[in-house]
Amino acid sequence: MAKFNKILVPLDGSTNSMRGLDRAIEIAKKSNAEITGFYVFHLPITAGIKYTQKMKDDAQTKAVKAIGPAMNKAQKAGATFKYKTGGGNTGSEVVKFAQQGKFDMIVIGARGVGGAKEAFLGSTSNYVMHKTKIPVLVVK
Repeated sequence: MAKFNKILVPLDGSTNSMRGLDRAIEIAKKSNAEITGFYVFHLPITAGIKYTQKMKDDAQTKAVKAIGPAMNKAQKAGATFKYKTGGGNTGSEVVKFAQQGKFDMIVIGARGVGGAKEAFLGSTSNYVMHKTKIPVLVVK
């Protein structure tokens, strides 16, 4: 088995992202790797839309709902877990963060909380898988 030191797990609060975390915990425990949970805030796309305090508060609430249970699960399993947040397009933010953080592996749920359900993979996992040079494990 390859040695992993840093594993990135994108989190969105969905059951599938937690399944990804479960698999990352298994891998991390075998190789003593550190897991980083990564939550991406969805920012307004249209130019000129002001990011209001209510939007910030709502985004923060969603982040806590995604990261909190993941942190508890990892700690109970004895895995080293930390978290980071980013803002923008989820797929591109995951790819950029993974590259900048020099992660050894990305473990991502096949589908998250996005509205469109693709046939086999969610749009974010599909994007990440095709746009990064880092090994990706897609968990169904």
